[in-house]
Amino acid sequence: MEAKVKQFIEKEDLFTRKDKILLGVSGGRDSIALLHVLYRLGYDIVVAHCNFHLRGAESNRDSEFVTKHVQDMDVPFYTIDFDTEKYAKENRLSIEMAARDLRYEWFDSLLKLTGCKYIAVAHHSDDVVETFLINMTRGTGLQGLTGIKPKNGNVVRPFLCVSRNDINDYIFDNGFDYVEDSTNSEVVYVRNKMRNVIIPALETVNPSFRTSTIQSIENLTRTQNFVMYYINQLKEEIVEHRGDMDVIDIDKIRMAPEPIYVLYEILKPYGFSSSTVHNIYTCIFEENASGKQFYSNSGIRALRDREKLYIQLRKEEEFEDEPEEYEIRNVAAFFNLNINFMAEIFDSNSFTIVKDKSVCCVDYKKLTFPLTLRKWRQADTFCPFGMKGRKKLSDFFVDQKLSIIEKENTWILTDGKCGDIVWVVGQRTDNRFRIDEQTKQILRISFLKE
Repeated sequence: MEAKVKQFIEKEDLFTRKDKILLGVSGGRDSIALLHVLYRLGYDIVVAHCNFHLRGAESNRDSEFVTKHVQDMDVPFYTIDFDTEKYAKENRLSIEMAARDLRYEWFDSLLKLTGCKYIAVAHHSDDVVETFLINMTRGTGLQGLTGIKPKNGNVVRPFLCVSRNDINDYIFDNGFDYVEDSTNSEVVYVRNKMRNVIIPALETVNPSFRTSTIQSIENLTRTQNFVMYYINQLKEEIVEHRGDMDVIDIDKIRMAPEPIYVLYEILKPYGFSSSTVHNIYTCIFEENASGKQFYSNSGIRALRDREKLYIQLRKEEEFEDEPEEYEIRNVAAFFNLNINFMAEIFDSNSFTIVKDKSVCCVDYKKLTFPLTLRKWRQADTFCPFGMKGRKKLSDFFVDQKLSIIEKENTWILTDGKCGDIVWVVGQRTDNRFRIDEQTKQILRISFLKE
């Protein structure tokens, strides 16, 4: 079995001998087997054990067993105790989710402490079959039917190439001790019911059920890879990236084959749930739906504006700490803004004006400091460069075909004397502050988009 696991590690490029691996060991047969396989193969491992205190004396027995077992092997070892029930209650989580969150949060801290690159866990092929069935009973798409991945971020699973029977044989042949979790036989848990009741029943219909299911999962994985290849091609046609905002062409979504599936795959990376995607899908087929907005689980906003769906990549909480107004007392103060501005003064005799919306060039002597940088307001008016007379800023935005989000994110720079707009940042300067024949000094302000 060791040779089979070694070949799988190399084939899936899980890690190399240069990498230090953090190994979660519960004391059960699966994690004990993985511990000895990686140890015998000569990988650089660090062992971690969590005592969740969920099974009374049995939990303490497991911790004592792992501590002694690892000490005999002379490998780095870390252990921790959790009050899992308290954490679950405080965070309104199930016991299973609370234990998972606590475990991986601690593992992440150990990666930094020990210099480990990956976290190895002992999921095997039978776990893949069980997960497939659980996901299927709950309702899922292609991805949910493709099983557990050998490598997911920094979590690796070297045992996906072996079965529970392979592990049992390895433990028995080598005489390794392990501890048994008494809850593994209880069918109150969904996974245990699948393992102890459902799968054995299905094996009476097809004795090779586990093997054929693994083959089906491999076929579904190939199908998923094929589908995602074309989904990514569609994304390039449908999604336009504009700095801290992505813009989705609604017409192209409507014309795509299986548009709701395409929309789901496009929106999923932003954290939108399937129910929210369904609501967005309904919205894009409605008339007069401009202004409707939706939020992902991670706080990202999607807003429909005419025939576009705007995805605001900055989360809502990131705007809360952003001041609505900045006072700029001198040219040097531009460098102290939380927004990326750069300002310089030039002599007019040696200056060449560059036509760029992100650059403002005005007559320095026409300005009265302190200037104010603020978000625009509905009542704002200005004299656009090259025009005579005033224009409402809201009408200017309509002319420029700015989206609702683009309007919300627009800043204006105003003069200190009477509050006149000097620059609609990133759009147009005001004609009253233009450079003319009498200009001697020029203030150039550059807005540096992230």
